[in-house]
Amino acid sequence: MAKSIIMTLALIPFFGCASAQSKELISVYYHRSGMRSDDRISIKVKKTAETYAIEFEKGTYKENNSTSFEITRSDFDELSSILFKMSKPGKERRGHVRDLMESLDVEFVQNGKQVSRRYSINQDMNKKTAELKEQAIDLLYERIDKYKKQFEIRVNYSKGIATPTEIYTHAEPADLVENLGKFIERLDPNSGNQEGGTNYYSHRWRALKPGVVTVWFEELIPGPDIDEFPEEFEPHACYVIDENLHVRYSKEETEAARERFKRRRR
Repeated sequence: MAKSIIMTLALIPFFGCASAQSKELISVYYHRSGMRSDDRISIKVKKTAETYAIEFEKGTYKENNSTSFEITRSDFDELSSILFKMSKPGKERRGHVRDLMESLDVEFVQNGKQVSRRYSINQDMNKKTAELKEQAIDLLYERIDKYKKQFEIRVNYSKGIATPTEIYTHAEPADLVENLGKFIERLDPNSGNQEGGTNYYSHRWRALKPGVVTVWFEELIPGPDIDEFPEEFEPHACYVIDENLHVRYSKEETEAARERFKRRRR
């Protein structure tokens, strides 16, 4: 009995220490801005009594221009796990001028006390903390990209670095979508070698109105054929935009569009 009491007393300091180190994330705010007014992104992550949400805004500041959406508890916990491994930030370097401003503000509760930390581009931090900061920011971008993907047509493709061709795309009806242009998905690590290698891209359109959108996509050598694009080329794919502006690929509409093209060519 006495031995049991001694063991219990010995464990109390251990559990008391663990309890004191418990943390609960409240909010995260990431801001990045360059020299141009449109080179700007603001991301906020907030926890309420029942939900977890991300609010983001990109480009030139405009009133009521932000977008917000809910994330899962597991997403929020994953972010917390990364942030709580970071050490305290160092002192900010005074008089240090940069063309880029970037900061990550973290608020959490520890042992009943609210704590705020700022990790800015002008602060010293150890290698591990700097890497964890980038992981947290990458996670925010990934969740935003996953949300935006629901409302976009994305055509993924690869292109040889030294290939003398161009990618031509077209979407109709044009008033149903906004052409967002080309995005780099992954660059070949050997891209410095112009004799070989492949880069990976996507071309994207954002849904604006409900309807069926037909997309043409061709890799062509610039020349006379370009004048006939897209009329002389088979449709690549069709997508259905619903009332909520969610986008889905339609096999049925794609096959019908290709069949209409073949009938015109006969």
